[in-house]
Amino acid sequence: MIILLALVLLGGCDLFKVRESEPPGEPPPWNDYAYDLEYALENLSYCYTDSRNKIHYAAMFTDAFVFHFASQDISDFSMPTIWNRSQEQNMIELLHNHYAKIEMDTLKIDGDDQISENEAIIYSPYTIRVTLRNSIGQDVIDVKGNLELHFRRISGYWYIDKWYDYRGRNDIITWGKLKYDNS
Repeated sequence: MIILLALVLLGGCDLFKVRESEPPGEPPPWNDYAYDLEYALENLSYCYTDSRNKIHYAAMFTDAFVFHFASQDISDFSMPTIWNRSQEQNMIELLHNHYAKIEMDTLKIDGDDQISENEAIIYSPYTIRVTLRNSIGQDVIDVKGNLELHFRRISGYWYIDKWYDYRGRNDIITWGKLKYDNS
């Protein structure tokens, strides 16, 4: 009797009814093949602005990658002078855990950049806006400075080999400081 009652109740709630599947969500923006410098720069932005791309982050760098912190940040905040690819990957994981939203201005290639067949140096100002996770209200932090990215083309694809961060006269928080605070 109890079994019959259970079957009637379960049959009435459509527990075993076949449902339509949910459509998949949009994949994160990403350039699978960074054979163009602009694609490599876009991918760098995508790793920061969409947390689903953090799995690609370390693959954007050469094995010998070195990040150089701004000299003012080193002296003002007792930061190390450099760090490596592994430290970059650890940082991006923590960064996305601390901030609910990250927005960046587009990094662009211009006439001052030095580009050859297998090496390139890109100079660019940057502005990043980060919104703190679990904050009361909208706590937004502006991150500003200048960067110098050294790229190497390996097997037809561009990878970041060296990254120099520079703090401008009126800049308070640089990209390097943001990274260091999230390491």
